[in-house]
Amino acid sequence: MTMIMDGRSFKLPYAFLTLFVLVHLRLALGGFIPAGVGDANNISCPEGERQALLEFKKGISDPYGRLSSWGSEEEKKNCCNWQGIHCSNQTGHVLQLYFYLLGGMISPSLLELPYSTYLDLSYNDFNGSHIPEFIGSLSTLEHLDLSWSNFSGPIPHQLGKLSRLKYLHLGLNDLTNSENLEWLSHMSSIEDLELSLTNLSGANDWLEVVSSLPNLKTLKMSACNLPLMSLSSFSQFNHSKSFTSLESLRLHNNEINDIPKFFGDICTLRELGLAGNNLNGQVIEHINNLFGCAKDSLEVLELGRNQLWGSLPDFAMFPSLKEIELPSNKLNGTMPKTIGNLHNLEHLDVSLNYLQDVISEAHFSNLSKLLSLDLSGNSLTLEFDFNWVPPFQLEGLHLRSCKLGPRFPNWIRTQRNITILDISNAQISDTVPAEWFANLPPNLVSLNISNNQIHGQLPNVSTMSWREPAFDLSANRLEGPLPLFSRNVSYLNHSKNRFSGPLSPLCKINDRRLGLGFLDLSDNLLSEQLPNCFMNWPNLLILNLANNNFSGEVPSSFGFLSMLQTLSLHNNTFSGDFPNSLKNCSYLRVMDLGNNRFSGKIPAWIAEDLPQLIVLILRSNKFSGSIPWDTCKLKYLRILDLSLNDFSGIIPQCLNNLTAMAYKAYSSTNLFEGSYMGSIIGHNYWYIGDYVDSAMVAWKGREYNFGKNLGFLKIINLSSNNLTGKLPTEITSLLELVVLNVSKNNLIGEIPQTIGQLKQLESFDMSWNQFSGEIPSSMSELQFLSHLDLSFNNLSGKIPSGTQLQGFDATCFTGNRALCGPPLTQKCPGEVTPNQTLPTDNGSTEDDKDNRDEFEKWFCVGAGIGFAIGFWGICSSLILKRSWRHAYFLLLDNMKDWLYVTMAVNKARFWRMFQRQG
Repeated sequence: MTMIMDGRSFKLPYAFLTLFVLVHLRLALGGFIPAGVGDANNISCPEGERQALLEFKKGISDPYGRLSSWGSEEEKKNCCNWQGIHCSNQTGHVLQLYFYLLGGMISPSLLELPYSTYLDLSYNDFNGSHIPEFIGSLSTLEHLDLSWSNFSGPIPHQLGKLSRLKYLHLGLNDLTNSENLEWLSHMSSIEDLELSLTNLSGANDWLEVVSSLPNLKTLKMSACNLPLMSLSSFSQFNHSKSFTSLESLRLHNNEINDIPKFFGDICTLRELGLAGNNLNGQVIEHINNLFGCAKDSLEVLELGRNQLWGSLPDFAMFPSLKEIELPSNKLNGTMPKTIGNLHNLEHLDVSLNYLQDVISEAHFSNLSKLLSLDLSGNSLTLEFDFNWVPPFQLEGLHLRSCKLGPRFPNWIRTQRNITILDISNAQISDTVPAEWFANLPPNLVSLNISNNQIHGQLPNVSTMSWREPAFDLSANRLEGPLPLFSRNVSYLNHSKNRFSGPLSPLCKINDRRLGLGFLDLSDNLLSEQLPNCFMNWPNLLILNLANNNFSGEVPSSFGFLSMLQTLSLHNNTFSGDFPNSLKNCSYLRVMDLGNNRFSGKIPAWIAEDLPQLIVLILRSNKFSGSIPWDTCKLKYLRILDLSLNDFSGIIPQCLNNLTAMAYKAYSSTNLFEGSYMGSIIGHNYWYIGDYVDSAMVAWKGREYNFGKNLGFLKIINLSSNNLTGKLPTEITSLLELVVLNVSKNNLIGEIPQTIGQLKQLESFDMSWNQFSGEIPSSMSELQFLSHLDLSFNNLSGKIPSGTQLQGFDATCFTGNRALCGPPLTQKCPGEVTPNQTLPTDNGSTEDDKDNRDEFEKWFCVGAGIGFAIGFWGICSSLILKRSWRHAYFLLLDNMKDWLYVTMAVNKARFWRMFQRQG
């Protein structure tokens, strides 16, 4: 998911989205939490412990029935058979508890389980409550996992009393530790510590504490706002006895700007993760800090999302490497062939860099253990022999924007274990590999071949995967009818192709457990009426059918799309009234029904039942009636386009209630829940892809397709209707309005004097109405205004002076007979031109006439004298010498036009000079 949020507000929504994903994965697996030892071994839990668990259940909310096996009935009496409980197979005492998908409060009755060693309450929702302090009294605990459970507040220092604890995971909540980590120093047995997403900005002792834990093997402290002075000053410590057992260290997203040299002295270190920090400089300089004993043991190196540059190092110096993660840096140069010598390499990711190279079989000839490869977003060309068979069987392959074509890579067909395949924008211009599509790898869950030139007709597509597969085939030249897909497909993007025929083949996708969540069929040649099968997709988030030839009414089964957030039916030939079935789509945020044949009135329920609307586009239909005043209740609305319809009546005066257009607090590129614009996570738990909402928007007199910048716009377009009355003054309260278009209506009255308040206005069109009065002087203050049309109204008076309005073409003001002043040529009454002198008395006209007569008299005298001298001086010479005569008349013939023009210009110049002197 692409979030445009800062700091912690970014992390938590994403964390709980992932919680939702993982929980549903567990549900898809049927719930893998086993019951414990029970009647099969004639073991029964003690009555006191059973009562303690029942008391625990009373405080728990269980929406999914995970504790349905718990009860006081005779058949449920043995708590060792309860879900999430594991007992000793000798004594029956409760040893382990693990639950998920629960909520509510944690009861202190857990203290009555004196033999419990294992408590896992991860992946629950405890609604922001604090971690109970009494957990610190569960002295027998060795394993405590409270991660991903929506806890908040401080970490209770009582946890420090759990001296037997080996495993502590508190991460991915909203916890803080404002003072220090002194409580942690008492946990000498701790081996695995996870505190990610805990705010440790005040814990200056964090490094000293964690480095002194003698048995610590795994440390995860990502996104903790760690005080970095601890790292820079660690050389002062005697760290020869620190981190003596550490094997895995992950400090992602902490603004670390250098790899401390002492990391290279941690001889047990196998995994180092510093992704998402501020590492800057040549990558080789940072890696040099690992040249201690750690270089021989290092297996995982994660340095992605930093500012590293330079060439890739010779990774052969780290012979044990299994995973190299360097995405989203500024690396350049070539791909070293020595990577092929890393026999243990399983994962290689150098995506989103500036590498340039031709990749051959030699780079991968010895990588028989390779499982995932990501070279996306580089200038790499893969040139393999057509019959090459790789030594590996990949599970993940990402080659977006690498050059693979023009033929479809034959070696990819050999990868039968592949689960995720992305070869989008790879310059492939081959026919559809029909045989491969008909027999896709059995575990494939995500296929992206978009933005190529693959052509031909698709066969029916299916996979054997129990997971919900995703297919992005957009922006190719695929044609023919829509193929059949597996019933459990969750993401389908066929946009920008040449598919034809009806949508009905997709009705076979009918797995409602998670189901289809994303469907984009825009920009194809699809036709006929929509089938009434949308009840098969109750979890659909995105539905885009724009720019096809669909017709008929919207089917009633749209009413089952209760999760829908984006709906685009733009540019088809749908007809009928506004679809009543949309009443149930209460999460709808973007609705584009433009360029169709819908008719009737906008229903009054639109504001009450679709309160989340941000974009409402109904342009170019046959809607009629008045604009409902309830429309003003859509407080999140940013784009309202009702143009090119048959609306009548007045413009509602309550438009000032569209507060998203009024205040900067709502201004953002984001559309969904105020957190992002356009980019979402597809409703697929295996394929994460970006989707950008787009819409055709009338902008400065033309239509443009806005995508990523759609969220910047605040638009009201009511043009080309039959609206009457005045332009409400209240509309000038929408201070963030960017476009206002009320042209081609029957509006009257004056332009509101407060129009100058719309400081963000870039386009203003009120042409072809009956507006009257003067143009408000405040309009000259609209400094961002770049498109203006006030033509063909009844405006009068002088156009306000100011650089903005005078800079527009005169056509912006034409058709207003009483309007005057620049840029119009029509002068206002009493206006003085720069070269004109106002008359001072009644005799001024006669003075001008006398001056002109005197000028002409002296001009004629001068011309006569000049003619006489010229004629006799030249003619006498021509009579006496023949060669001169010929040359002279030739010159005269060439110069006659020039002399004529020169004399005419000089005459006018002399007249103006004489007039000024007079």
